[in-house]
Amino acid sequence: MSKPDIKIVFCDLDETLVVKNAVPESNKQAIEKLRKETNIKFVIATGRPYSLAEKIIKEIDLYDKENEYCICGSGSVIYENKDKKILYVKQLRRDLFQKLFDLGKKFDVFTFFIGLEYFYLYKPTQTEIEKRNFEKAKYKILDDNFDLEELLNGEDKIMRMVFCKENDFNYLRSVQTEIEKIEEYKDVLDCFISSEQYLEINPKGVNKGVAVKWLCDYLNIKKENAMGIGDSDNDIDMIKNVGFGCAVGGAKENLKKIADYVCEKDYTDGAVKEVIEKFLV
Repeated sequence: MSKPDIKIVFCDLDETLVVKNAVPESNKQAIEKLRKETNIKFVIATGRPYSLAEKIIKEIDLYDKENEYCICGSGSVIYENKDKKILYVKQLRRDLFQKLFDLGKKFDVFTFFIGLEYFYLYKPTQTEIEKRNFEKAKYKILDDNFDLEELLNGEDKIMRMVFCKENDFNYLRSVQTEIEKIEEYKDVLDCFISSEQYLEINPKGVNKGVAVKWLCDYLNIKKENAMGIGDSDNDIDMIKNVGFGCAVGGAKENLKKIADYVCEKDYTDGAVKEVIEKFLV
């Protein structure tokens, strides 16, 4: 397979670049080589808020750098890393939050909101709390007495809602199907599953693919000169909106089907390093 002419790489984090919330040394070295030997930009494109991506951005030496970028919130926000400057932001409509929150109570899930800075966890499981502690995430726990309107009016911008069901991908898929059947939501919401346990709910047309296209246009880079690397449902639109899409070895089958290249290695074994060495340096 010949090497594509790539000028920018968009890379997912969880189950793609990082292992146990850290970038493996092999991936770090590959990214460092990419940046030293080429002019190719390396852009994180993640479902995480910036506060939870910041550690990874520092690990790959892109923190607070001019002309370096990051896509967060599965396409909700695009930053220039220098001074964490927001270039693009899209929020879920305020009137939908209460309806979706009430809907979430009917399902066997727990709900959280994602802001620019914080996770807001409504009756989280202990596992989820432990996960956020391990990640050193900024989070606040909400109980039945919390005021949603007050939260939405607060200093932190609340971007989107997520339903979580640990270790039950099929149940989450059934919840997604039920939501997508509701006529009121068909033209205003997009739902997709990430990391097999999160059902992300975004405004219609807000996804990694739209964000990738926006940033490419902003940087005057053609689609055919962009690469994407991912593993899950929330990476599908990203892969569709680049010229060359890569799936890690353990990616979802529906992502593998549309990828131009499926890695021999999974994320735990250095799939990102494999892509960089095979196609970019």
